[in-house]
Amino acid sequence: MVAYGYSCAMGPKGRPIGIWIIVILEAVNAMFGLADVVAGTNLSGAGVNRLAHGDDVVRAFVIVWGALLLIAVVSLFSLRRRGWALMMLLVGLSLAANLITWWLRPAETQWVSLSLNVVAAFYLNSAAVRGLFLERREVTRISIGGRTAS
Repeated sequence: MVAYGYSCAMGPKGRPIGIWIIVILEAVNAMFGLADVVAGTNLSGAGVNRLAHGDDVVRAFVIVWGALLLIAVVSLFSLRRRGWALMMLLVGLSLAANLITWWLRPAETQWVSLSLNVVAAFYLNSAAVRGLFLERREVTRISIGGRTAS
């Protein structure tokens, strides 16, 4: 698909391969985070279960975050502009949290998460991908006094 003179490698169902990869990774991320809090697992490796143990505010935050990620995943997969904006917001906040962790506690930095967030932010903000989410609205010509505007 070409947008603004740039092209994206297309995958199945007419979506760029990069969108497929981000959708799959973020869906897995959301499921792992929710499983950590709800079932008490440690799938995400981020220590979410340890942080949320006994703290209802953290548990509620992780559940809301996971739900927002799933909403963003479905909307992004549907190529909706709101899904792109929500995913950009969530990726940006995750990136900020990773950078704060790196700054304050370098030993606890999750390098894979940090790297994936950087790549996702740059990919989603590329001109070709942004072009997929532009809303183009056709405006019909109206007739004023029996004449059509030309």
